[in-house]
Amino acid sequence: MLSLDEIIRATGGKPQDLPDLSVEPSGVSTDSRTLEQGELFVALKGPNFDGHDFTVQAFEKGAVAALVSKDVSLPRTILVPDTLNALGDAAIAYRRKFDIPVVVITGTNGKTTTKNLLSDLLNLKYKTYANPGNLNNLIGMPLSIFELAEDHEIAVLEAGINHKSELTRLAEIASPSIGLITNIGPGHLEGIGTLEDVLDAKWELARAVKEREGVVYFDSVYPALVERAEKEGIRFKTFTADKEAEADFKPSSYSQDTEGISFTIRGQEIGMKLLGVSNLSNAVAALSIAISEFNIPLDQAAGALEKARPEKWRFEHRMIGDIHLLLDCYNANPVSMHESLGLLTLFPSPRIAVLGAMLELGEESKRYHHEILELARDIADLVIITGPYSELYPRHEGVIFIPDKKKAAEELRKRLVPGATVLVKGSRGCGLEDVAAETWGSL
Repeated sequence: MLSLDEIIRATGGKPQDLPDLSVEPSGVSTDSRTLEQGELFVALKGPNFDGHDFTVQAFEKGAVAALVSKDVSLPRTILVPDTLNALGDAAIAYRRKFDIPVVVITGTNGKTTTKNLLSDLLNLKYKTYANPGNLNNLIGMPLSIFELAEDHEIAVLEAGINHKSELTRLAEIASPSIGLITNIGPGHLEGIGTLEDVLDAKWELARAVKEREGVVYFDSVYPALVERAEKEGIRFKTFTADKEAEADFKPSSYSQDTEGISFTIRGQEIGMKLLGVSNLSNAVAALSIAISEFNIPLDQAAGALEKARPEKWRFEHRMIGDIHLLLDCYNANPVSMHESLGLLTLFPSPRIAVLGAMLELGEESKRYHHEILELARDIADLVIITGPYSELYPRHEGVIFIPDKKKAAEELRKRLVPGATVLVKGSRGCGLEDVAAETWGSL
């Protein structure tokens, strides 16, 4: 960890009544409720809270010092202009203590799954750190960096953004030598802009990797990325799930059913208990880096992939009695909605789609919700729209609109018949897991 003196120098902060600057905090916390004895408390300001209001509680819990941006009339503080920037600057200083490869993964979909698959592969040979999925933004990335320990040989970090320039800052904090762009689609349009703007925002990672003389990996189905890399002199390698496309890594064949997806790559057969072609793409992306950059044997990698299981609320297939439940409600955008509804066709009828809204689509929201509803009506025998923001979907004859999730669960129970398949899908802000829990109890 950094000493208080190193933190002051990294952030340009002004110490207030700090008796011993050589003290090293045991960790960093932005939440006074979970702070542990000896940690540094960082008082962040958000739209609905101000961490400065909880500085006293942080000291009562045993904080060794507090990073603040205004006078709180307390000893053992470090005053900085902006605590979020200071948190990142301190993480940059700590990152410099580690001469290890860092992989940063970004993309519209698949970041967490790909990160976990890659870390599983790398852990076959190296002590690998992977950040939790909820620690991937301007707050979470610095906190992830502070989790690095002396015995870590590689770090695999996912980076999530919803505005331009954020990825540049996240890369500055993580200092990656390898970048991975899983895919580019209509996500977070409200904060980023157009689909072209999304591409620009993700490409910030490639430029950051170039500064460190590294390599970026991306799907060859995006020719614009190939053109940019060649034009800007960025070293790159490609992967894809499309067996007909040109790429450095791709499957020669694949098939999928209700149990998962099987594929052959470079002569190695691999069977995964993961649903969807997107997870094939995630697996091939992870394989490409593990093999090319870290010399993980393909046969050992195959064994690790075969042990992989779905992340919570991400393409989970559960049997509840004789009902097939497809729980895919961690998040949603038009691309993931299309795939989830497509997967529904693999499962027996009657098929019921319980859908929530797709958030942060900006001016394109109306069009995308209309398209998804049309697709759902074509595929599912019954469509139920529920949860907050359900008004984003157009009203349609034959589609049940019940904004209240508890009432939607009651309606779903009435409609269930033996052997039915139920897809539950929506953005994180809709919390559609509540419908499943209300229908079948705690899941």
